Amino acid sequence: MSALVILSVSIVLKVVNDRKAPEKILKVMAENIDLQVKNVIYTDVGQSGEKWEIKADTAQYLKKENVALFEKIRVRMLTADGKSFTLKGDKGRFQTEKKDIEIVGNVEGTSDAGERFTTDKLSYNNAEGKIYTNSPVTMSSGQMKIMGTGLTVNMKSGELNLVSKVKAEIKLK
Repeated sequence: MSALVILSVSIVLKVVNDRKAPEKILKVMAENIDLQVKNVIYTDVGQSGEKWEIKADTAQYLKKENVALFEKIRVRMLTADGKSFTLKGDKGRFQTEKKDIEIVGNVEGTSDAGERFTTDKLSYNNAEGKIYTNSPVTMSSGQMKIMGTGLTVNMKSGELNLVSKVKAEIKLK
């Protein structure tokens, strides 16, 4: 009888010990992220008639902060008078209430007129209607290349200013 009890206890201990510990569940999103999606397209029409289209490979929305975070972001802005600008970069941060945006990493901007600029960080202030950066900028258009530090573009007037250390290269045909 005692052999049967010992055998039963041994079997129970063996079964309990052979069970694998539960595997940890893979966390898909951080706790502060309310929504995460792939292949995002967001459109908006501003108070002044400008139109926005934001496309990104992925987006995360943080509701408490009113912020959307984007990976591989592309922004197309169409002004009320029909001018088109495209901005793209590695990452973006969009303040959903203010409609301000920041793009970082391999930032490139192009206009429908063929002007192009590159920088590492760029911001858009919706209330002021301005695109700006304090980083080094390289602009090109046709046979002209302009480099400087700091850039301000007034989207309403179309005025563009390079702030400092401006150098220009012009290739003559």
